[in-house]
Amino acid sequence: MIDFDLPFLLAIAKFALVFIPLCLIPICIFMERKGASLMQDRYGPNRANIPLLGGIRLFGFVQNLPDGIKLFTKENFIPRGAHTFWYLLAPMIPLAVALLTPSVIPWFGPMVVEGSRGLATVSGQILDADSGVLVLFALSGLSIYGVVLGAWASNSKYALLGGMRASAQMISYEVSMGLSAAGIFLIVGSFSLTQIVEWQAAHTWGIVVQPVGFVLFLTSLFAETGRAPFDMAEGESEIVAGYFVEYSAIRFGLFYMGEYAHIAIAGALLSTLFLGGYQIPFMDTEAVRANLGFVSGAIVAAVGLSCLGIAYMVRRWARIYSRMQTTDAVDRKREYNILNGAFSVIGLGLLAVAAALMVLVHPAKGGLGAADIWPLWVNLGTAAVQVGTLVVKILAICWIFVWVRWTLPRFRYDQVMALGWKIMLNIALVNLLVTAVVAKLVKG
Repeated sequence: MIDFDLPFLLAIAKFALVFIPLCLIPICIFMERKGASLMQDRYGPNRANIPLLGGIRLFGFVQNLPDGIKLFTKENFIPRGAHTFWYLLAPMIPLAVALLTPSVIPWFGPMVVEGSRGLATVSGQILDADSGVLVLFALSGLSIYGVVLGAWASNSKYALLGGMRASAQMISYEVSMGLSAAGIFLIVGSFSLTQIVEWQAAHTWGIVVQPVGFVLFLTSLFAETGRAPFDMAEGESEIVAGYFVEYSAIRFGLFYMGEYAHIAIAGALLSTLFLGGYQIPFMDTEAVRANLGFVSGAIVAAVGLSCLGIAYMVRRWARIYSRMQTTDAVDRKREYNILNGAFSVIGLGLLAVAAALMVLVHPAKGGLGAADIWPLWVNLGTAAVQVGTLVVKILAICWIFVWVRWTLPRFRYDQVMALGWKIMLNIALVNLLVTAVVAKLVKG
């Protein structure tokens, strides 16, 4: 008989964490569009709105909604001569991988809770494997099967060329990615992602002890996700659109969603190995627990101040827009008033919540103390702070992906292969050798 005690319920609740990369997809798409418009000196999405809410555009974020509706409602066709079963199966693979891979990422530190059988430890990973990083590499490498399978099943020469390029690129850069991460494994002495994060909390971030490995790993992630300047598999100027040239509607959307989910997972892996993972800078898990009221209050206050900053920018835009001779002046004024009021109220409310957290839930200041209010609050609050910390790091990495895409031109296929085999592989081997020698000398 299953014992539905607290540790079991928390272990079940952890499965919700696998949907974090999927929830980040709209944010990544919005970031991509606004980043592109910023770097190309144009407005970006600024037309789609919600009429029932006063024509609110949410700075262009609403554009995701009509795009999603369009993909779901467009005609779905299968090209003549395609291998139907494999053609339909291929787009599902990248999205399935996007749901499996986050199960190995440690989203928060291990917590000890009271159960019916005594104290039990609940891990921050859904799949708590000692060789978690190897499982992660194995799962993430499966997404290429969807690309290659879809390219072959489309029965198109352009799609097949894109699939062949994608498979060759994955093989080329998987080697460099594994070798660049091996330095961290040598220093920490474990393949467990949780232990790697805890080692960084006790010593220093991986980017400090492995700066070369960080650059190599980040470059390999660009190639693994097929992002510019490594988007050889798409190559619009050469092979039309590459592996998904024969896909449309929701099947194309699945490939599209899989790419952005893969970027979010890449950001989670990079943050875990080199940027301290779920740890707040200069604070380990025990420090967060001991100062949970102050830490959570500071985070809530930062979000509140950000909302007030957005409200100020909205008022500034409203003044600038009111001086222009535009046909939608009335609609825009209404929208700016709604956004200004909403962000101002939310910001002030969050500042009040932050003050309450710092005063009431902080034993050092003479408050009640989190453990006195609700013993489980400490563990859940710490986990929430750590999950939020990792999400912020993921979004920062996603912005780097956007930045690089709209900054560097696409490489030629021979340049991509030469970079992977002739340059990055050699640097990764030398970096691993130097790391092994230094680690041996330091550990004696």
